[in-house]
Amino acid sequence: MAALLRSPILPFVVLSALLAVTEARAQAIEPGKEGELANLIPPEAGARACFGRVYDAAHLKAHPKQQVTEMQFRLAYYIHDPDEFAPKGQRNYYFEILARLRGHKQPKPLTAMGECSPKDDGESIFCGVDCDGGGVMVKRSGDGKILIDLEALGRLRMTSDCGEDEEGSIELSSGVDDKRFQLSKLPVSECPAYDDW
Repeated sequence: MAALLRSPILPFVVLSALLAVTEARAQAIEPGKEGELANLIPPEAGARACFGRVYDAAHLKAHPKQQVTEMQFRLAYYIHDPDEFAPKGQRNYYFEILARLRGHKQPKPLTAMGECSPKDDGESIFCGVDCDGGGVMVKRSGDGKILIDLEALGRLRMTSDCGEDEEGSIELSSGVDDKRFQLSKLPVSECPAYDDW
């Protein structure tokens, strides 16, 4: 359970990289502005939580168009080393979604990773995949559970290996039976640290 050669497109590549760094910095979470994220895990270095669900045969029979047979959501708080832009270290909430799909025979689950930020409504969290890879909305749903809302954004780009490029990816779309997923909190022993994702 993600070499440059000399070419005429180099300025574009450099500009894209700079924009990606700027976008990543824009997702940093300032202390005290964690919002709903702090209700899932505290803003402390190394804090993490994992939620998951394996859908049984009865559920999948009742929802024949559901693609997802298993899902896990991981969330971690990470403080980067201090630098000129963030003298106290940039602070981010990172996520990973792992999923197995009906008919997908890969030995490892598909994965999507990115950053999370609180929404202004005070109740939900946006977790997005870089480079327009879609994302999900996340809400607490009581009793240590969360609701992953794929329908809100409609799609999530997933790969079978974090080193794969976009061409080898699969789009998990919000279909008839793949709109929302209620996941239960997993024991800490089943929740790897961010550095081990």
